[in-house]
Amino acid sequence: MEHFSIRPFEEEDIDFAYKLDVMEQWNDTRNDMKRMVSYEPNGCFIAEIKGKPVGHVFSVSYGRLGWIGLMIVKAEFRRRGIGTLLLKRTIDYLLSLKVKTIRLEAVPTVADLYRKLGFVDEYDSLRFIAVSGKIKSLSSHCVNPLKKEGITELAKFDATYFGADRKKVLSELFQSNPQLCFVAHKGSKIVGYIMCRETESGYRIGPWVCNPENTQIARELLMKCMKTIRQNEKLYVGVPAVNKAAFEILQDFNFKQYSKSIRMYFGKKLETERVDGIFAIGGPEKG
Repeated sequence: MEHFSIRPFEEEDIDFAYKLDVMEQWNDTRNDMKRMVSYEPNGCFIAEIKGKPVGHVFSVSYGRLGWIGLMIVKAEFRRRGIGTLLLKRTIDYLLSLKVKTIRLEAVPTVADLYRKLGFVDEYDSLRFIAVSGKIKSLSSHCVNPLKKEGITELAKFDATYFGADRKKVLSELFQSNPQLCFVAHKGSKIVGYIMCRETESGYRIGPWVCNPENTQIARELLMKCMKTIRQNEKLYVGVPAVNKAAFEILQDFNFKQYSKSIRMYFGKKLETERVDGIFAIGGPEKG
């Protein structure tokens, strides 16, 4: 077997990672790759054989919580232990930051790789798709465009459901797509928000977080977001299978499930997440 090595991700690796993502049809853009590196510059790695890149992995830390995603090895170099070494390197990096819980989403066909390294199944994460269409006018006045100065307050609200502070990710997503970000208030308090971004093919909705006692507001957030998107565009969304309210809302808008992954964790189980308020994840690469 040819010798391979793992090294830190560098800026010039963006094109390689983007092309590999396109080959796997994961639907991320080159800008998505740049954002992922910006979240955790020292936590992204490249696998090489004879100086040529053959795989990559990305990670992001949220204090006591870490996330691993976008792990891809070129097809002709799989089953050689490269993915395992990439994963171990990333785990070691996150643990060096005093992360207590590491999470990821695994497609079922490779979940055993993660289990062998100590990851434990949590719940299924479902993938849905729809085509944007005409959305009726909203009667609610509680949903409004998100503003830059509201990000800090939004991150605090989000942390009560996500289980960790991901302000840096929310800030970057907002800056890239301000016209696709909305927040809902009851009085002076945030009760929900939704973000969306353009992908290589269509749009990805999420994160979408709402107080579970306000499912009508969760619905209105989705409607507001969909109303902003051009008609006949593909819409993608990932939903924790345990959030039945999200599933019912998506069904009403003709979303169809097309795949699923498995949410898994390493280390201490995250007890601070309130998954009943997570109507859509930000993405399998960052939670």
